[in-house]
Amino acid sequence: MAKYMMTLAGALALAAGSYSTVILAQASKPAMAVSFVTEQPSGEWLAHVMFGAVVQNPSGEVIGDVNDLVFTPAGQINTVVLGIGGVLGIGEKNVGIPYSALSFKSGPDGGRLIVVALSKDELKLAPAFKATEKTTYDAMKDKAIALGKTASEKAGQFKDQAMKQVEDMTTVTPKKP
Repeated sequence: MAKYMMTLAGALALAAGSYSTVILAQASKPAMAVSFVTEQPSGEWLAHVMFGAVVQNPSGEVIGDVNDLVFTPAGQINTVVLGIGGVLGIGEKNVGIPYSALSFKSGPDGGRLIVVALSKDELKLAPAFKATEKTTYDAMKDKAIALGKTASEKAGQFKDQAMKQVEDMTTVTPKKP
């Protein structure tokens, strides 16, 4: 993984142009040149800046926001996952669209605008995007939900047992003479 990351960083730095070259050597491997990027190239975006960015249609209507990016094994953005509907992320539906369907423009204030030629209705009818890979956060959230369900079931069982004990204690059986 580290080798892949160094190779990826080197390739990105060479492509970007703002880099410095350092020779790295590991005890059992020959030295390799790695180019480090020292500054974000002008006109390029950081991925985390794109997350949450508003997406509009050509008429300026806000249709969603960027929730995630899907990369190919070669490191190219292939799919953009848009969150549509809902309020503050609650009830939101994720829809995957090809990255090539997006266009990027400058807004009136000089900020970046992300535009896709889709209406809210088209996105509502689109199939939901299903991620097959989980982040650590997703895995922990799933575990917390499972633990919550187990705790709820146990609480229900304890309540039923307590109710039965109360019923047994309050039920008086007549004594036989």
